[in-house]
Amino acid sequence: MIYSYFPLFLLTISILIFLSFLIVNELSRKETRKADMISTHYIVSTLERSLGDIEMRLLDEIVTNKMYSRFLEAEKGQLSSQFIYDAASDLNRMVDQQGMVQSIYLYRMSDSSIITPRGMVSLEDFEDKSYIEQALKNKLNLGWNQPRSYKERSFDVPSQVISMNKWLPLPWGGEGLLVITVRLYALERQIDNMTDANLSFLQVKDTHGDLVYSAHQIHSSEGNVLNQVKAEKLGLTFESGIQTGQLYSWVSLVSYVWIGIGVLTIAGAVAGLIYITRRNVKPLQLMMNRIQALQPRVHEENAAPSVKNELALIDRALEHLIAQTVDYEKQHHENLLIHRRQLLVDLMEGERIDSFRQRLRHLQPLEERFLEPQCAAVLVAEMNGTDLPAHSNTLKMALMNVFKELVQKESKFGAWAEWFGNRRLIVVVASNEKEGLSRELLMDLAKQLHMWIAEHFRIRFTFGIGQTVNGWEEITRSYSSADTALRHRLTLGQNAIVLSEQLPGHMELHSYKYLQMLADIVREFRLTGDGWRAQLDQMFIAFNEDQMNDKDIRMLLQSLIQMLAREFGELSERLQNQFDEPVLVRLRSQIQEVDTLEDIRGILMEWLKEVYRNYVAVNETKSHRAMINELRVYIEEHFDDPDLSLKHLSDRFQISGKYASYLFKEEFDMKFVDFLVKLRVEKACRMLTSTDTAIQDIAQQVGYANAISFGRVFKRVIGVTPGDYRKQYGKQEEL
Repeated sequence: MIYSYFPLFLLTISILIFLSFLIVNELSRKETRKADMISTHYIVSTLERSLGDIEMRLLDEIVTNKMYSRFLEAEKGQLSSQFIYDAASDLNRMVDQQGMVQSIYLYRMSDSSIITPRGMVSLEDFEDKSYIEQALKNKLNLGWNQPRSYKERSFDVPSQVISMNKWLPLPWGGEGLLVITVRLYALERQIDNMTDANLSFLQVKDTHGDLVYSAHQIHSSEGNVLNQVKAEKLGLTFESGIQTGQLYSWVSLVSYVWIGIGVLTIAGAVAGLIYITRRNVKPLQLMMNRIQALQPRVHEENAAPSVKNELALIDRALEHLIAQTVDYEKQHHENLLIHRRQLLVDLMEGERIDSFRQRLRHLQPLEERFLEPQCAAVLVAEMNGTDLPAHSNTLKMALMNVFKELVQKESKFGAWAEWFGNRRLIVVVASNEKEGLSRELLMDLAKQLHMWIAEHFRIRFTFGIGQTVNGWEEITRSYSSADTALRHRLTLGQNAIVLSEQLPGHMELHSYKYLQMLADIVREFRLTGDGWRAQLDQMFIAFNEDQMNDKDIRMLLQSLIQMLAREFGELSERLQNQFDEPVLVRLRSQIQEVDTLEDIRGILMEWLKEVYRNYVAVNETKSHRAMINELRVYIEEHFDDPDLSLKHLSDRFQISGKYASYLFKEEFDMKFVDFLVKLRVEKACRMLTSTDTAIQDIAQQVGYANAISFGRVFKRVIGVTPGDYRKQYGKQEEL
């Protein structure tokens, strides 16, 4: 084990140490470069500031002294010797006051005369003639120029200077030229004073890259150039860096003490690894002995060489143990679920009650404190529509756990949920308080379950809430009442929840009353009257009033379909198609799948209206009024259809468009279009004043393709736009 990870340990430590030095090296390089940059900028700014001060002082004295203005304005021979002496003396004084200044002289344009600290001289006799001629050619060059050699007289020793010239008088110039020369030696001494010869070097180059000066006579070949700073005012470039051997000299400050501490730390880590490994050898050896004792010898002999080592043996034994444990846990869980479900089935059906409590404590479907509840109630949740697929066990488990968790959010409730088939979920709610399960509480709980499941799983349940009973002995009665309540979900389950106490006291079917209603509906059909609609509505109202169970309602509706089939199924081919077996099977299936009376009534009404229209269309003895009424009813039901037109009506009722228009005008004294607009505008007015629906959506819901055409028609009929109508009448309704 030591050999397996000890090289990795040493390699890791070595890499970390190497990376540490690299990081320190990079940090030192960046900080050194930064410090050198700051130092060089300081030197450059100091030099520029010194020369700037010299320039400002001399210019101020030259401008304010009237003597020099007089010199520039005078003609040749006009100035006295005393004036020239005084002017030269004043220039000499200014040179003496500025220690860095080599010379100051003024050039007069009118006669090419020059006055210097040594007197007046003509341009032809002046040794700095070439500089003046160059300045005259380049009048825009008014700043400091590149270093050059300077002397005033032929026998003077040349000296290196930098010069600057200004045209006089300031600021417009034109009459003369002021030239100030500064000794380059003075600048070099200032640079030397601001640099350390032991650490860094600094060299100055001109615009052509030629070396002008190197501080302390140290050249860049003796070190690394780190920064270049250009002095814009001087036109010089300053290159700086650290001398060879000094760039990272601070690293040598790391003492041997710290190196010793590092070595001792690594040695201690190695010793710790060896100690920990040795300490763990014994328990590992014991584990290996036990595993080897459990391994069959025949397997070991036949095993491949790659699996005969200790680690492979441990891995194989643990893998086998884990697989067995997982299989056992899975089988145990499945058996537990089956036994719990069977226990609840026996409890609901009142079977094997004698061993119920023993099985209950063994299976623990509820918390310990709810195993002997003070009161309990059964909630039966039955899916609306089709059943869950038989293979959807994961979804079933999820729904079952959700039901339990939602009930157990209240700490005083315990929940036990099991599926009965693929459609029905039984939830037993238990409380350890005598009056802990009030009907209002159960109602709220069922509403929460219904809303949460509908929102997250897109599945809708209808809940039947059984009676609240005392203890397990009466739980069968609670389940029976909840099951009976669900049989009346069409009449009692408008809110998807049916309480057992809502069940009617008398459960008998009023056979005579409903058979008479069915006969009246068929008779109205036969007479082509509109009364069958009212009769149908009365029958559904009676279903609600009598609180009939779902089975009886569907049986009566099946009887109505059969009576209509016998009465009208043979009158024409179109009616025969309406009563074909595939059509009736689909109709029965739709009625069976929906879960509210309103949905059943809608499905049945659509089918009956189609049958009625076909019957009216093929009935040769139909009356003029029946046709008109059917047209009116159809228009009132479909006025929101954008495609509704006279052609649509003629195709629907098998009459010509002109004849339909004539019948409509004759009966209602208005055109079909005006009647259609009236219905649409009336509905739009109601929606504008009673809802917040957008005008575009209202336009589509009343039969217009867009809000523009709707707004134009609405304003023509009402006199105002839809928006103004909503503002005027909608606010009044809110008040």
